[in-house]
Amino acid sequence: MNQSCIINVLHIASGDLWAGAEVQLYTLAKALNKRQDTNITVVLLNHGMLEKKLVENGVHVTVLDESKLNAFKILRRLITTIHKEKPDVIHTHRVKENILGSLAALVHNTPTVRTTHGAPEHKPAWQQIPKRLILFIDWFCGRFLQKKIIAVSDDLAEILNNDYPAEKIKVIENGIDLTSFTTRPKPVQPGFEDGNPTFRIGVAGRLVPVKRVDLFIETAAELLNTHPELNIIFKIIGDGPLRTELVALSRRLNTENNVMFEGHCDNIKEELASLDALLITSDHEGLPMILLEAMALETPVIAHAVGGIPAVLNHGECGLIISDQRATAYADAIMELISNIEVRREITQNALTRVTAAYSSNENATAYYKIYIDVIKNHRQR
Repeated sequence: MNQSCIINVLHIASGDLWAGAEVQLYTLAKALNKRQDTNITVVLLNHGMLEKKLVENGVHVTVLDESKLNAFKILRRLITTIHKEKPDVIHTHRVKENILGSLAALVHNTPTVRTTHGAPEHKPAWQQIPKRLILFIDWFCGRFLQKKIIAVSDDLAEILNNDYPAEKIKVIENGIDLTSFTTRPKPVQPGFEDGNPTFRIGVAGRLVPVKRVDLFIETAAELLNTHPELNIIFKIIGDGPLRTELVALSRRLNTENNVMFEGHCDNIKEELASLDALLITSDHEGLPMILLEAMALETPVIAHAVGGIPAVLNHGECGLIISDQRATAYADAIMELISNIEVRREITQNALTRVTAAYSSNENATAYYKIYIDVIKNHRQR
């Protein structure tokens, strides 16, 4: 099999959320769909934003609605879909889809690969037997049924190497569609036009424990207490199960007049472009799409040194990296950006140059295409 042959690829994903993994799948599917050597089909288990955006970009989507179908019915229909679409390779995302895709592929002797978008957030307790069983089946499928496991960062690959053989793991960093970003110059000291500076600091993502939005609110409290002379708005972009708890925390810390819960946002690019700094306070990450988007929009980034973040930020040249996971450290970094125009200008220019050169969706799609070709070739030889 040569590198220029036309292949059929079927992706399987949940599609219930519009978060980092879904944004990356959308970006990859859109880029692959534009290629002359790849035919793309996406199977989703839920209707939602991912389905809408894929269809708008001409990607063929089938929804096997898990709100109406149990796992066995989904598996049967997935087997039927594979028979109809005849993919050369199946690409799965997340635990449930890994399992269903691997089992359905066995029926048709079709090779499968998976992308791991981030490290597991937590392991279930020993008494949670059903959840532990699901994770074991997922591990079994990755170890014995799927041909490649793609990690989105070197750090994540090292974690996966504890459970899977190194030769099965491949690193492909995320990419973004740079043509969809319209960067515009940002004032080096935003908000000073009227003599009353207003700074906008944001965090974006699902309101779940791993994202540490509580730390973002604590950072807001720290800055408001230590620099009451500054007018700072803190935006929380996104929604999730911790919203009520986080609103209560904001009230306890007396930040409710400055911390804004924006909820789910359909115009994330406009929101990011309006920020004077984006904070990424997560306890762990793979390679956040929101990071690449902020870099493309010339929004300064202050991020925890986890996952693929330090490498993407070129170890501090393209953003401020926080090793000390405390509110005071983030507050100090924000003050550095506010007070030092040259630091802000340098890191945003470096970030734009880096994301343009190294993180395009076309390069990302080409890397995946090469994996597909290799997997298909080896499967057919056997």
